[in-house]
Amino acid sequence: MSTVKRLKLHTNYSFDFHLIGIISKSKEYTVSWAINQALGIVLRKEVDLEIEMKSSGVMRVSNYTYENELLKFSLLSNTLITGPMATQKLLVPSLGSFDYLLKIEELEEISDLDVIFNQLRNTDKIDSLVKLDVNKIKEKESFLF
Repeated sequence: MSTVKRLKLHTNYSFDFHLIGIISKSKEYTVSWAINQALGIVLRKEVDLEIEMKSSGVMRVSNYTYENELLKFSLLSNTLITGPMATQKLLVPSLGSFDYLLKIEELEEISDLDVIFNQLRNTDKIDSLVKLDVNKIKEKESFLF
């Protein structure tokens, strides 16, 4: 019998970003507009991110982004866009109670997450929001893009 050698690839990704889970019954463009008003930024609709799944084919994630020289915001729908007959799938199943996820990447250590969080808390199109600990999320690799 021959033995098959297996190679393992070990990587150390940097999960150096903040994440806010958002619950809202509003459409994504309405949530994006509300965030823009609260934070004084301009999130813009981008081309859907594509994720290739072995068993399910290609799925897409709707996203809005804003970037300046200091910060990058990405508003992601937690519901994947699938074919017309497919069942609803989530980008991050362990965060299934959230409709949207706001990823905040600091290009310099200048922002105060509490200030951003409090500005969003006063937005009437957001029903609830929670600061999430990225390191405790099982599927945190979903945010590597």
